[in-house]
Amino acid sequence: MKKKLVSLILVAAMLGTLIGCGSEPAGNGSAGASGPAESTAAAQGETAQPLEASENPDEWPVIAVQSLSYDMPDETMVEDALNEYLVSINAGVKVDLIGINFGDLATQMTLMLSDNQNPLDVFCWRFYSNVDSCVKNEQCISLDPYKDVYPDLWEMYPEKVLKTQQVSGVQYAVPSVDSYATYEVYALRKDIAEELGIADRDGERITLDEMTQIMKDAKAIHPEFSYMVNTNDEAVLDIDSLGNPNWLGVLFNRGVDNTEIVNLYETEEWRDFCYRMKDWNEAGLQLDDPLNNERTITQYNNGVAAGCYLGGYSPDYIKALISYSPYEPIEFQLTDLVGTSASVLGGWMISTVCKNPDAAMKILYLMATDEVVARYMILGIEGHNYTVDENGIARFPEGVDANNATWNMNGPWYYPNQCLSLPLEVEMSTYYTDMLDAPNHAKFSEAMGFIFDSAPVYDQMAACTTVVAEYRDALLYGLVDVDSYLEKFNEELKAAGIDEIIAEEQKQFDAWLAAQ
Repeated sequence: MKKKLVSLILVAAMLGTLIGCGSEPAGNGSAGASGPAESTAAAQGETAQPLEASENPDEWPVIAVQSLSYDMPDETMVEDALNEYLVSINAGVKVDLIGINFGDLATQMTLMLSDNQNPLDVFCWRFYSNVDSCVKNEQCISLDPYKDVYPDLWEMYPEKVLKTQQVSGVQYAVPSVDSYATYEVYALRKDIAEELGIADRDGERITLDEMTQIMKDAKAIHPEFSYMVNTNDEAVLDIDSLGNPNWLGVLFNRGVDNTEIVNLYETEEWRDFCYRMKDWNEAGLQLDDPLNNERTITQYNNGVAAGCYLGGYSPDYIKALISYSPYEPIEFQLTDLVGTSASVLGGWMISTVCKNPDAAMKILYLMATDEVVARYMILGIEGHNYTVDENGIARFPEGVDANNATWNMNGPWYYPNQCLSLPLEVEMSTYYTDMLDAPNHAKFSEAMGFIFDSAPVYDQMAACTTVVAEYRDALLYGLVDVDSYLEKFNEELKAAGIDEIIAEEQKQFDAWLAAQ
């Protein structure tokens, strides 16, 4: 099987040339296939058929599948092992793993999803786009014809989760398995919590007022640290932003039992939040020069900040996520476990340039349901790329870590079903079983799956986005006088048309709710 490098794909796409390296090219469908996906039953919305395997595996279609392992030494080895397994189960399809350089993801993906000669057949929209945009740009096909072919696949997901990967009721993506819900905690360095005598409160639910006092108490004994990294946190603000990072229309209570879309910026809740941020800044709790500083977990790990927000589905999961940090945290829970559309972090699609969607859907089905397939893609080869300890935890081989590993094992969450894999280098053996159980204990937004079509208010959206970019961050980090700045902010939002946006959102949301 050839190793297809992204750099060569880019050259081919630009020059219109065909890349060939000996064996059959990925994405070639079956022998003699020449047309794009539009000619298939799946693309036409008809009933698809189960993939039938030829008796000769050399004649099987080869499907190009996106991989996180870009330019990794073991690509060919892992790919060959995976294909040997696919032959052993008579899958009827083989794969060509396509690693993509995330440094230029947008350009590479756009080119590959329009390349009829060397198509990328199966891909994830995470970090690249979203479901709605991929559909509007005609980069993916409907998966509805495969609901009867693979019923056990769709039964894996809560109905609300499936809706997040739909447009106008049509399924376009298989969701990446996750907890589908998170809650926020305030994480304070354990050594400082011990000095304050509050380390025994690990896991306790607190209010923002109590959190503020904890930060101020910590600042009094350790003024050299900041105690907050990033205040742009929708869960702490208690909103469902409906997928809009500028918060141009939100649901309070994170959308749980609430269907009224409001203008956040003119509410008392937002004004009070801005006053709180002003207080935090004046007390020295925020990072220095926050608008020009890196506002990531790196500040906590590097010892610049001694506290920050963290999110996850359980206290143990959050501790596992940050176990690599030199500073163990004490966690104080701030919010409920809630799912919104934003909680579904990725979805897997079949491209419109795929020449054999039936084969592509078969491999996507196996990625989501077959433990062996999932582990090859996520962890590589057992005994070579990883070992398994007595507690079922995957470990790097001796002398190997994330920096010199020959297969990228650090992104299980990117693939269709990370829960078929093994936890990597953590001490939480229930890492994935607890993740699967989390939706059973979560609340979900009424807007989960709703996608706002902003076309009717395109000009207003553009104008309000510009206004938000000018005013919001200064308020979020307490850098300005709240009353005067907020008054100007809201005046300009009104002039830019935020009321028209809210009205259009509510109109579409009401219609969507009525159709559910």
